[in-house]
Amino acid sequence: MVSREPSNIEPNVDLDSCGICLGDFKKPKILPCFHTFCLNCLKTYVDKTGRNEKFTCPLCLIETDLPPGGVERFQTNFYVKAEQAKALSLLNARCDVCDIDIPSKAENRCLECDQNLCQNCSRTHLKMTSSKEHHLMTVNFPEKPLTPAVMTKVFCDKHKTEELSFYCQVCDGPICLRCKVTSHENHSTKDLSDVAAETRQFLGVKLSEAKSFLPTVHEQLNEINRYEDHLTQSKQQIVKKINERATDLHSRIDKISNSMLNDIEAEFRVEMSRVDSQRRALGKAGKALSSQFHAANQVVYFGSDAEIARNKQVLSKRLEKLTKKSDGRVITKLDLAFFPSSSLEGKIEDIFGSLSTARPPVDDTKVTEVSVFQVDDTFKVVSSICPREDGEAWITSGWKPEIHLFSVQGTRLKTENAGRNIDTIVMSHDGSIVVSCSDKRQILKGRNGLDFSVIATVSTYPRGIAINNKDEVFVCTGQSLAFQDYKDGHRNKVLRYSLDGSLLGEFGDPSSEFLYPLRVVCNITGDVVVSDCQKRRITIHRQDGYIKFSYTGTETENLRSPFEPRGVTCDSRGFIYVTDNANDAVHLLDHTGKFVRLLLTTKDEIYGPYSVAIDSKNNLWVGCRDATVKIFHCAHF
Repeated sequence: MVSREPSNIEPNVDLDSCGICLGDFKKPKILPCFHTFCLNCLKTYVDKTGRNEKFTCPLCLIETDLPPGGVERFQTNFYVKAEQAKALSLLNARCDVCDIDIPSKAENRCLECDQNLCQNCSRTHLKMTSSKEHHLMTVNFPEKPLTPAVMTKVFCDKHKTEELSFYCQVCDGPICLRCKVTSHENHSTKDLSDVAAETRQFLGVKLSEAKSFLPTVHEQLNEINRYEDHLTQSKQQIVKKINERATDLHSRIDKISNSMLNDIEAEFRVEMSRVDSQRRALGKAGKALSSQFHAANQVVYFGSDAEIARNKQVLSKRLEKLTKKSDGRVITKLDLAFFPSSSLEGKIEDIFGSLSTARPPVDDTKVTEVSVFQVDDTFKVVSSICPREDGEAWITSGWKPEIHLFSVQGTRLKTENAGRNIDTIVMSHDGSIVVSCSDKRQILKGRNGLDFSVIATVSTYPRGIAINNKDEVFVCTGQSLAFQDYKDGHRNKVLRYSLDGSLLGEFGDPSSEFLYPLRVVCNITGDVVVSDCQKRRITIHRQDGYIKFSYTGTETENLRSPFEPRGVTCDSRGFIYVTDNANDAVHLLDHTGKFVRLLLTTKDEIYGPYSVAIDSKNNLWVGCRDATVKIFHCAHF
């Protein structure tokens, strides 16, 4: 809190310290605004802040003209010096000038010479040419509270030995006796002491009027303090009401707020992934353009005259092409906003507010075929594909115990036997393989190669599995081994396990009721995407199972059969890829589940696509029902 100014303003308090250094005055100089500062402090301040022979007072900010000769020419505040001298006075002080064994008692002190003077020495001091204008203060000892009287003689600028003793009413200024009888002979004059007495009386009235303003300032300061008290009380009351309101609504809004926070985190992750992708693309393009400009620069400035003249048109067109190429990128931006509701009536969702996500248009994606190969000669379904970091992938076919490692070019690198049928393969964050064995109803982890150990045994049949960023395992389970054997009354689920085999829960949202969840994947957004082949839909869930969106196929494309999802995967930018077995297609969805386009169709010669995976190089691996794998490179623009 800002410290409060005292309201009891005291008009008679002496300022006994410099307003700049806050220490005792050293060579005090008084400004026309009556504020006093040390000579050196004021000089440093003026050197730093002064402009055009002017500066502002450090305390009241009144603009002040710098006198000819600089800061030293400001009047010395002898009244401050008198106060300082009074504090140093000693009881029964003696004259510092008397040249006798026992100096006379001091009556005055010269503020310029810092000497105590007796009465005789004082008269002599004021007669000497070098000290005639010095200021003498009467000696006041510490027990006397009054400010000591200061006396000085002021001499005529024209007649250096004549003291100013008259006041010319015509010229409005003090004059000496010689001026009175010469240049001011016919002017009306008065004794300077009388004019000074009248002026003191006049200024005393003005000073009293000025002092009368202090109560007004005092009241204004009190009003500020009262306002501060009121503001503090209002703040405390409002904070109390807000806390009470928050407590009342907390249990109701918890779910909504968490959902919105998850949504904003998902949008942020997706956008950051897009930004990173654009940054890499722009960096790559920048390096390419830089090298091209460098090469063009060498041709233009170091080529021979004949080469330049002969190739003028070619070089000009190349440079124009480079300019157009470098100016072709448009950086689109995501616009996020939260709008709190001003109403406390209606549904809690409306009361809380709304989240707006104005997302840029989805980047176009160019798909190029990389390779196609057969996993084996059984012509059975490629059930699972699990990419590794080095452009390779583990592949299973026909729910057999063999696991094959293939390169992106389709070269079989090795084959391992797991000793049990394998449905789905995923990779944990430590590089270990985690698999589901549907006939033995087990989830296993390969710690050393394919040396599997059981993580969990499931009471139903485990099918698709996925691992999130917390190393939690999501498992699709069914009461029948094959989805074709689904019957009404089967209660098929998505379960969540820890890697040590502890059951953490299941998706319990009633709207998430599955018929046969076949495959599951965790998106970059933290969402869980489930393919329900029997219900013919893709659902997107929070990790606690709350359903956020469902996709049941596109109505914008002329497909020959109803949507029949099988495999599902997500890339590093949050896009969702779904194999549509009935239409020989791969659907591309954005991270919210909204349809983007059919990425692959029958023209790409994928038949009965079942499994799908995308590696770190944006290569899309599609496993089909005839033991075929086709790989496509997906380039986003």
